[in-house]
Amino acid sequence: MLTELDKLLESRNLRYVRYADDFSEYVKSKKAAKRVGNNLYLYLMQKLRLPINREKSVIRRPLTFSLLGHSFASSYKKGAEGKYQLVVEKSKWKTFNAKLKMLTKETIPIDFDGRMHRINY
Repeated sequence: MLTELDKLLESRNLRYVRYADDFSEYVKSKKAAKRVGNNLYLYLMQKLRLPINREKSVIRRPLTFSLLGHSFASSYKKGAEGKYQLVVEKSKWKTFNAKLKMLTKETIPIDFDGRMHRINY
């Protein structure tokens, strides 16, 4: 059902991230965020007839937002002022590293292909 929302956002060349029924849109100014947010709210309520949790729907800067263990950090490259890069939260990174170590222990007698199969499984 939210494929219609994806098509709308893409037709308007908006930057967004969606996972299941959660999504975030990214615009350059607070004024644009209010305009786009109100238009999306009306679209979801009137066209798709979906309930919206207004308490969760807020305007915030990318640096203060996290979605599914990922967040944004300022890019420190020369000439990249005002740009952000995607980063994995430390807790998720530690969990990933622990699982990877467990799957690739050298004490487990298994060939390379077997290790790769365990990782991809």
